[in-house]
Amino acid sequence: MTEERGKVLKFIWKVENFSYCWYETNDFLGSPRFDWEGTAWCLKLYPKGRTPHANYVSVYLEMLSPEEFTIDFEIALLRPNGASEYVKEMKDRGFRRGSKHGFDALVVRERLLGAKKSTLLPKDILTIQCCIFPKDFELEAYNEVIARTHIEIERCRLQWKQIDYTRNNSMPLADSLFQLSVSSESNNQHDVLTGEFCSNYLLDCKALHVKIGILDSNNSVVKLLVNNFLDIESASEGCLSFPLITVPELQENESLYLPDGKLNLDCEFTLCDGLQHSQIEGTAQDTTFMPVSVYETASSSQIDVPPKKFLYCIDNVPSSLKNDFQNLYEEGTLSDFAIKVGDKNFNVHKAVLCARSPVFKSMLTSNMKENEKNMVDISDLEEDTVSRMLTFMYMDMAGNLDWDAAKKLYFAADKYGLITLKRLCSEVLYQNLSVTNVVEVLALSNMHADEYLKKITVEFISDHEREVLFSTQWKAFMTEYSNLAAETMHKLYVEKANNRH
Repeated sequence: MTEERGKVLKFIWKVENFSYCWYETNDFLGSPRFDWEGTAWCLKLYPKGRTPHANYVSVYLEMLSPEEFTIDFEIALLRPNGASEYVKEMKDRGFRRGSKHGFDALVVRERLLGAKKSTLLPKDILTIQCCIFPKDFELEAYNEVIARTHIEIERCRLQWKQIDYTRNNSMPLADSLFQLSVSSESNNQHDVLTGEFCSNYLLDCKALHVKIGILDSNNSVVKLLVNNFLDIESASEGCLSFPLITVPELQENESLYLPDGKLNLDCEFTLCDGLQHSQIEGTAQDTTFMPVSVYETASSSQIDVPPKKFLYCIDNVPSSLKNDFQNLYEEGTLSDFAIKVGDKNFNVHKAVLCARSPVFKSMLTSNMKENEKNMVDISDLEEDTVSRMLTFMYMDMAGNLDWDAAKKLYFAADKYGLITLKRLCSEVLYQNLSVTNVVEVLALSNMHADEYLKKITVEFISDHEREVLFSTQWKAFMTEYSNLAAETMHKLYVEKANNRH
């Protein structure tokens, strides 16, 4: 719609620290009010959707002024380069004060926070665009309003070293305390290393995210133990407990996880207390951008910081950094390491490999034979797959991926810790799911402990239950992966039981 009609009101709203939106289903975050042609409007963002679309992010447009208006409008999510995704439109909608129209199922929340995070949530900023086209008159010029909402967070990061994991330990964190203890897990009697976060202000928090990883002797994170939001409502007396790792697993990897017999952790705690600031940053007509004074800003709370500068991204300006790294890779200038795949040698740079892959970083900053010989021989990947992987590591591009290429590249990405590439391949596999190949993806997700891909694959099976369960592929799958098949059937049964209630 936007390409067809040039005269439009475009409202662009950036929500910073979106993943810390603590709202429940049917709760909304309101944008700053924006005025246009004597009317007033706002967007309402439902981070956890509206009933019965609790698994989605919902967005609505609401009219705040008493006039009556008929419009066409379009809502989309924007990438950093301005390209739009998940574009939804409505035509001939009548508005009056308090009326709102929008889209309940704009985007699946888990997909936005997972596979689409790198493209639609860079630095945890969600950018929403609303384009309004009036029906009763023609606009004289292009109009644009840019707004921003900042959700306040407090982040504490530290490295806790030389921990004797066999005894209880504690580490003070400003107004909080992080404790470690070993306890017995009731279901299998394994000793489990447990973390506990305590704070007098915990019950006043809206969201708490914890990220903890094990450090090796080179001070690199070699295993991520926890990286998610904790359920604050389950806190007891101001403390939240969560399992980290079993003691047997810790001891089995003693040389990597316990250098000098001690445990070293990289810890990050991020809290949100519910404070937020909103403001209109600027307006534009045609090509003239006009910053708005902070004193003229519409906001949901008192603004105590000056407005930030807004930077436009222009599609037709090439990225010299990407081009330069492409030349560096293709020409092999000053290469100091070789990756051998069959008869093919890829000349690469240790610095790039270390910056992009934690596995290569561990390999190339230790006394491993590959570092000493300046070469690694990869026998379990094909030449094309390694070429695509290196292209991504140098240029953040993987080229056009079909089913087979994405499946092979997914394995490579998981092997070398390329999380973004793994998510990209997951998205390609998900977009190409079918009744005949879904069990293959389910087995793949289970093999690589990819809970996101596994979940959306099971959802696909649930949506196409009869076709999948009566297919020849499923019969073979039950024989080869009996435990996984049983687990999947149990999930489908529980889902049906819950729906009946």
